[in-house]
Amino acid sequence: MVISMRRVRSIIYLALLAAAGLIVALINPLYMSAVISMFAFLMIARQMNLHRLAAAMMKKYAKNVSRIRFEIRAKLHTGFRDASSSEDSEERHVRSLGCLR
Repeated sequence: MVISMRRVRSIIYLALLAAAGLIVALINPLYMSAVISMFAFLMIARQMNLHRLAAAMMKKYAKNVSRIRFEIRAKLHTGFRDASSSEDSEERHVRSLGCLR
């Protein structure tokens, strides 16, 4: 009978987890409920592939940040002025319109 290394690892991890759970339960039973809830969350996260969802969200966020940076740089380069700014402040900054570097 050949036992695979993967199976041996899973048995060792399970034994370590059980030992840690018993120690925690003996110290304070309230901690045991916290450990069980964290373990349940990890199992659910593993089944749902939350790391892939998080990676997709970060990709989308990076795209948005890149797009906004590009828009801001284009506005600065072309000398775009805000329509809500007053004429007094616009007269003071007439010379500053144009390419900023």
